Amino acid sequence: MKKIISCIASLALLASFPAAAAFAADIEPASEPLSALSADDKTDISNIVGHWKYQVAEEGKNVLTSLTDSGFIDVKDDGTFIYTDIDGNTQNGIVKLEFDTFGGTDRVPYFSFYGDNGFYTGCYCHQNDSDVYITGNGGMSQLVRVTQSNDNTEKNALPESSDEKTADKKEIAASRMKDFNTIMAVMNASPMYTVVDAVIDNYVLVTDARFTSIADFKSFIADTITGELRDRFINECDYCFTEYNGSLYVRTVGRSFFSFETEYGIAVLDPAMDGFSAITIGGNQLFGNGKAEFRIDDGKWKISSYEYGEWRDIMAVENYDFSSVAGIWYEDTEGSCNVLNIRTDGRFTYSYSGGNDFGTLQAVYWLNENEEKIIGLELVKNREMSFHAGFKAPEESPCNDIYLAQEGSPTHFIRREEPGRYTVEQLSDMAAKDYEGKTGIRPANTLPMINADDSVTVALYDENKKPFDAYILDPDTGTGELHSDKSAVSLPQTGNNSMVMAGTIAAAMALTVAGAFVLTKSGMLRKKEDKDQ
Repeated sequence: MKKIISCIASLALLASFPAAAAFAADIEPASEPLSALSADDKTDISNIVGHWKYQVAEEGKNVLTSLTDSGFIDVKDDGTFIYTDIDGNTQNGIVKLEFDTFGGTDRVPYFSFYGDNGFYTGCYCHQNDSDVYITGNGGMSQLVRVTQSNDNTEKNALPESSDEKTADKKEIAASRMKDFNTIMAVMNASPMYTVVDAVIDNYVLVTDARFTSIADFKSFIADTITGELRDRFINECDYCFTEYNGSLYVRTVGRSFFSFETEYGIAVLDPAMDGFSAITIGGNQLFGNGKAEFRIDDGKWKISSYEYGEWRDIMAVENYDFSSVAGIWYEDTEGSCNVLNIRTDGRFTYSYSGGNDFGTLQAVYWLNENEEKIIGLELVKNREMSFHAGFKAPEESPCNDIYLAQEGSPTHFIRREEPGRYTVEQLSDMAAKDYEGKTGIRPANTLPMINADDSVTVALYDENKKPFDAYILDPDTGTGELHSDKSAVSLPQTGNNSMVMAGTIAAAMALTVAGAFVLTKSGMLRKKEDKDQ
């Protein structure tokens, strides 16, 4: 079974998939011929007969961390199967019982799927969960049994008669979003769909000819929206609407409402057999971008949920690990001393001619030329200001080069290796803690820089970029001196240092701290307000 999993990989999975019971720890190798195996043995073909959803993990991940629907596999009693991929293409194949041999004697049985167009997967027979079979090399895919209801219809399976199963998802998304806009506009008494006729107090006449009754509107909702969102909208209809003389009236509410702005384009994200996401490109000034989740229901793609807001919020990547880009980066431009300091918690300091900017790295999904999601990292000063620049998240860890791009102009930054035993981030933390112990003031920001002799200067600032003091430190010992009064410090042993009053430090800093970290001009990312000053 070398196509599926090596002996080493199988042993690793036994340890790493306890919750999913990927491969039972008590496998008893089978050495009998197939004809001698009992009918209730886990190697019997009847165990794999049924309708299965085939799911594949992202590259480099396993089924416990990431899954994408890839198709369905229908296994028949005679050992043949039909594989239907995500685009509706089908191919036939056969399931065989085969054996992996370990140590020259132990034989472990597995089901091997051979398709007539090259499709292949396989799964060990002895797995604890008969409804989930971990497949592929390293647990990179799985088969999940699709159960059947009492009327013999398949739950969660895409309807075979669906007209929209293979339809263009962009066109479907645009159409449903526009229908959703109609629902929102009518229920909120938009003048585009209503007129005041003074027949019923606090109600206006719905002018859209499609809706002459509450039942008409509920049916339109059911054709556009699904799930709990559909139920919520339908339940609100009895409050919003009333009927009079063969016409539909809606209660006036006098409030704003969200609409998908589709005229600038739509991107389809994460397409799967029974669902996908779509996001509007461009967005409007009032609400920003809109994103909708789609699920198949009665043969139609329908909106199951939606959200709107800033692009960064909608496309945010949760719990991103910034350790691969943490460190000090120098701009690779002759004559430039622009420095970018990135912490493992995502906070950054950008130093340029004229000052320093503090902010936070934000991981968001970008769309490449094929409208596929890739992770990008953006340098954001605060919620009100646009980012300085952004760069594609590195695939290797740690990386040694990043290319910051602003308005299509990339600038190369090179990693500066840590100069000693303590990282610049550790020295920054220790300096801030030491300063707080001396003065009772916790610096809001720190700016570490590596000097020509490999010593590290850590400048301390308040939230308004006003400098408090600076520490000049040996990165191997954590010892050094305060810039303001040249008093000795030993950071790993905080509390044993000379005491300096906050007022004295502030007075000294007003005259001397700026000279400790003057940078030459480059201006690649210099903000407009810095140029104006």
